Amino acid sequence: MKTIDVERVCTMGGLGKPRGELQAVAGGLLHHVCRLETSQGVFAIKQLNPAMMGEPDTLDAYRMSEKIAHLMAERGIPAVAALPLADGDVIYNLDGMALLVYPWIEGPLLSASSLDLHAANTLGGLLAQLHALQLTIPELPPFVWKHLHDEDWDILTFQASDLNLAWANPVRSLLPQLLEWTRAYEEAGTVLGQHMLVSHTNCEPGNVIWSSESSPWLIDWEAAGWINPTMELVRTALTWSGITTGQPREEIFSAILAGYTAAGGVIQDTGRDALHGCMGTWLGWLLFTMRRSLGESVTSEEEEQIGIRETSKMVATLRLLTAHEAHWVELVERWR
Repeated sequence: MKTIDVERVCTMGGLGKPRGELQAVAGGLLHHVCRLETSQGVFAIKQLNPAMMGEPDTLDAYRMSEKIAHLMAERGIPAVAALPLADGDVIYNLDGMALLVYPWIEGPLLSASSLDLHAANTLGGLLAQLHALQLTIPELPPFVWKHLHDEDWDILTFQASDLNLAWANPVRSLLPQLLEWTRAYEEAGTVLGQHMLVSHTNCEPGNVIWSSESSPWLIDWEAAGWINPTMELVRTALTWSGITTGQPREEIFSAILAGYTAAGGVIQDTGRDALHGCMGTWLGWLLFTMRRSLGESVTSEEEEQIGIRETSKMVATLRLLTAHEAHWVELVERWR
């Protein structure tokens, strides 16, 4: 991570005089975040991963996601949006770095294992609020279902075998299932793609700050955009139930769905289609982490190691999801 010139950041954004040094914030799989205290308040500074800045239109995508967050906040959603510069842009270009600045929100990030039923209900209600807005943004590009390509699995696992990566053989042995899961995702997309809206899309534990048990704040809107509401609900419920840690709690999953319907949310699509949609999202993340572990879109060996770790974690999650798919589908159908 390059050193950030705090004085210049404060001057650019009119943030006041800095008090003390930047404090690194733990967590974050892609970007670096620091805490900055100034004479005008406390802020979070996010340094975007330089390895990802070479992609075309990346910064414009961040501008759009922050616009979504800002519009959500204007409409009463507890969304933490980036603070704009005087010209309205949210991207701070500084010494070859791209930075985003946010108001600092006090509160913990709860792990899936520490979420209780009341907080789970609250989270479900918040999703219902998001979906009820039916936010429209004329300049948002039209929705396109993301396709996965069979040959990617073959190519990446061969490359990993050549490098003797730990996940190479386990993932390669899964090729038949990976292709089967990909087909299920593509088929679900023909149905899910008919019911889309603009939302956060990634309400996982690392993206929710709890200022109190009843007051969650949604941060990290970088993935904001089009999503099927049932798919977002089910993915959120699965993640917070603990499926990515290997110990899912059915009562938390159900409490999120209960909170959603109690707040007026309507579950339109089938549990099976929603689960297969979630499967595709995680397959996409698996491909991304596989590529990172092979040295793509990284700037350090540490980031490669994160890719290796996340690859193994996502394989375990997909195995667990498919092993208990029928049960998760049944739980969703109870609330339709």
